[in-house]
Amino acid sequence: EYRVIQPPTAETPSINPPKSVRVRNWLGGATGREGSCAHASLVNMLHWQNQFAIANMWRSKYSGGEYASRLRQRLDNAHVPYAFTEKANIALLDYAHESRRGALIWWKPAHCCTFCGWVERSGRQYAVVLDNNYPDRYEFTDRHQFHKLWASYGGFGLTVLRDPPSPPPFRSYEPLNF
Repeated sequence: EYRVIQPPTAETPSINPPKSVRVRNWLGGATGREGSCAHASLVNMLHWQNQFAIANMWRSKYSGGEYASRLRQRLDNAHVPYAFTEKANIALLDYAHESRRGALIWWKPAHCCTFCGWVERSGRQYAVVLDNNYPDRYEFTDRHQFHKLWASYGGFGLTVLRDPPSPPPFRSYEPLNF
């Protein structure tokens, strides 16, 4: 006979790359003094999706400032499938959360970060953001405030459509008698 063990609480946030694979914003571009936040955010998302070969290629090839249409063209050229919004369509982030893929977003003035999902705290929902300038910690913003701010920063978001990692394994049963 066996006893069913209840599953553990879901991983929070649902996109939770280990600190060992998170990358920090690096300098590059024509002057060598431009941040590479969009590329760092993309690399963080690719690491989460176990796409290390693409992430390594991307990091070695691209740096400096980026804009939405050129980023999409570069992804098209690399045959990387993605979905995107340029109008702060929150449905894209809901999808990125539910599918455990994450997304890169224009966030803060002239900056790009990784959206890592939604969390519930004290009856309110918060966006979890990984800022590549501070990759050792998450930032939390109330969902409604987040949506307004995201729209004010341009509303661009993009998620790579590769397979996300499986949820952490757990033992679902145990024998009653040995």
